[in-house]
Amino acid sequence: MEKIILKEFLKLKKEDVLGKVICFPTDTVYGVAAFIDDEASKLKLYKMKNRSLDKPFAILIYKFAQVKSKVLRISKKTKKIMKAYWPGALTIILDTNTSPLGFRVPNSKIALKILKKFGPLYATSVNESGEKEINDISLITEKYSKDIDYLITDKTVFSSIASTVIKINNDKIEIIRQGGIIVNE
Repeated sequence: MEKIILKEFLKLKKEDVLGKVICFPTDTVYGVAAFIDDEASKLKLYKMKNRSLDKPFAILIYKFAQVKSKVLRISKKTKKIMKAYWPGALTIILDTNTSPLGFRVPNSKIALKILKKFGPLYATSVNESGEKEINDISLITEKYSKDIDYLITDKTVFSSIASTVIKINNDKIEIIRQGGIIVNE
C-alpha cells in the first residue's frame, strides 16, 4: 500500500494505476475503487471484499455524461431527482445495456477530482461484505495493506452514513437502502 496525498496521486497517469485498487474519502465513508474498464482491478476489489461476483458495485461518476451511453432510459422524474440530490449521498439504480447498476455523484472534492481525471469508478465501502464500514486510516492500513494499492490520506470530513439507494420504476421511488438522504417525491 502506498499512502499518498491527492495532489501527488493526480500526477499519475491512468496506465500507472490500472490493475490497482485505490482508497479515498468520499462524502459518506472511505471508499475503495476500481476502474470500470479494468477487469483486473475490479476482480481485486471483489476478492478484497470477499463479495459474490453476482453483486455489482455502485459506479461513482463526476457527471452523468461519463456513463450516459451505458444507460438505456432516464425518465423526467429521475432527471429531476438527479438535479436535486447530485452531487450527494444518493445512489440511483438505472437500467443499463447489461444489467441494472447504481450510479452516484459524490459531494466530495477529493472524489470528484479523482473521477474528473480518471473517469468512472466501481466503488464500495472499505470493509468485508456484510461488515461495518472502516473509516479510520490506521485500521484500513492494518486490515487491507495487501489489498489496497493507493490510499489517499488527505484530511476531510464525511458523514459516516452510507448513501441512500433508490430505484425508480414507472415514476415510483423504491428505497433499496435508507441512508443519510431522504428523497422527497
